Amino acid sequence: MVAKRTIVVGAVIAACCPSARVGAQRSGSTNLVLHVAPEAHLDPSQVGLRFVVSADGSADISSQTTTIATWVRALPNQQIRLIGHMATLSGPAGAVPISAVRWSGASMRATAGAQAASCAAGSFASGDTQDLVAGWQHSGALTCAVTFSLADPRSLPPGAYTGVVDLVLRAE
Repeated sequence: MVAKRTIVVGAVIAACCPSARVGAQRSGSTNLVLHVAPEAHLDPSQVGLRFVVSADGSADISSQTTTIATWVRALPNQQIRLIGHMATLSGPAGAVPISAVRWSGASMRATAGAQAASCAAGSFASGDTQDLVAGWQHSGALTCAVTFSLADPRSLPPGAYTGVVDLVLRAE
């Protein structure tokens, strides 16, 4: 009975395993090439602004805070930029110079290379496109609380003021 089982097991092994000889590779080389593409993610990509200037200053809404979350995988030696672009600001009497808007940023969270970055402050007085982050040189994630405000609400006529800041995140 034991001999019968041995023959059956041997026949099964012979049928499942070919008798061709397989040898190990003794020469050659293997290379692995991995391409990691740069990426940038931004939320939100646009901030709608709405301010209210009251006649006596008692009901002003002259600032608003927005959380801007970003993460970037950049190539070496690239500067990472979060850019704000404000084309227009409208008020009760029509267009208002965009220089009436300023901002200040505070870091809420930073990882990896973004730990060296800072959420900046400034105004649109020097132009319609401004950097909202400074010193970001390496891949990482950064979340900023950015407060947009009217620079001098008492100099403006009472009413509602609206505008849009378009945001762009890029490594260059």
